[in-house]
Amino acid sequence: MVAVLTRIFGVHNLALAEDVVQDAFCRALEVWSFRGVPENPAAWLMAAAKNRALDRLRRERTARTYETELSRFLQSEWTLAPVVEEMFSDDAIKDDQLRMMFSCCHPRLPEEAQVMLILHILCGFGMDEVASAFVTTYTAVEKRIPRAKKVLAESKRLFDTQAPSAFSTRLPAVQRALYLLFNEGYHGASAEFAIRAELCQEAMRLAALLLGHPLGATSVTYALSALMCLNKARLPARLNASGKLTSLFDQDRSLWDQRLVSEGLQLLDLSARGSELSLASGWCRIE
Repeated sequence: MVAVLTRIFGVHNLALAEDVVQDAFCRALEVWSFRGVPENPAAWLMAAAKNRALDRLRRERTARTYETELSRFLQSEWTLAPVVEEMFSDDAIKDDQLRMMFSCCHPRLPEEAQVMLILHILCGFGMDEVASAFVTTYTAVEKRIPRAKKVLAESKRLFDTQAPSAFSTRLPAVQRALYLLFNEGYHGASAEFAIRAELCQEAMRLAALLLGHPLGATSVTYALSALMCLNKARLPARLNASGKLTSLFDQDRSLWDQRLVSEGLQLLDLSARGSELSLASGWCRIE
C-alpha cells in the first residue's frame, strides 16, 4: 500500500502515504471488531487505502504537488478516480513494489540504511525487528530510519527500474533485504512464534518479482531464490509435536515439500548458468 500510494502522491509525500495506510488499518480495527475479519483481508485493506487516498486527494489536491507524471490527472475529478483505480491494479502494484524497493536504495544512504528502509517500508518490520535483523539496538534503528526516510523524501522522483547501471548498483541491497525478510520468518526474533511462514512466503514473492525483471534475473537472485525454496520446503518438519525447533538431522524428511525442493533445485541450476559467480558468504544465518 505504501508503494502504490507513494507512486500516486510522489516520494516527497512519503509521510502522507504512510498516514493513509495507517488510516486504513485504523478503519480495519474499527470495522472488523464489529463485523469480523473479511474473507480477503488484504483486498479489504487495499480498497480502504484506495478510498482514503481519493478522499485526501480531493481534499488537498490544490494545496499539494503530487507525482509529476500523474499530477495533471489528479487535478480533474473526471480523471482522478480512474487513475487511482488503475494504480491499484495487480500489475501496477507489482511494478510499484519493485520501484519502491529500489527507490529505498538511494545513493546518499549507506547500504545498511537502504536495507533498513526496505524492511521497514516494504516489509512491514517494526523497529525491534529491524534491530534484530542487524544485531543492533532499538535506539540506533529508531534514529537511523527517520533520517533515511528524510533523504528518500527529498529525492525528486521514484527510481526508474529501466536504468541498467543504476539498477545493478542498487540490486545487492535489495537482495540483502529479501534475504533478511526470509530469515526473520525462518528463524527470527519473535518470542511468540518459532517460525513465521508468511514472512518466508512474502520474501519469495518479492524475489519472484525481482526474477521477473530482465535486469533483476541475475545469478545471485536465482541463488537467493533457490536458498529460499529449499529452506521453506523444510518448514513442515522444522517443529516437533511440542512446537520446538528440530535440527536438520532429526527432521522427518517425508514431510518436506517436494514441489519446493524441485523448484529450488531448478533455480539453483539456473544460478550456475551465467558468467557471474554468486557468493553467499553473507547469507549464513539460515540453518
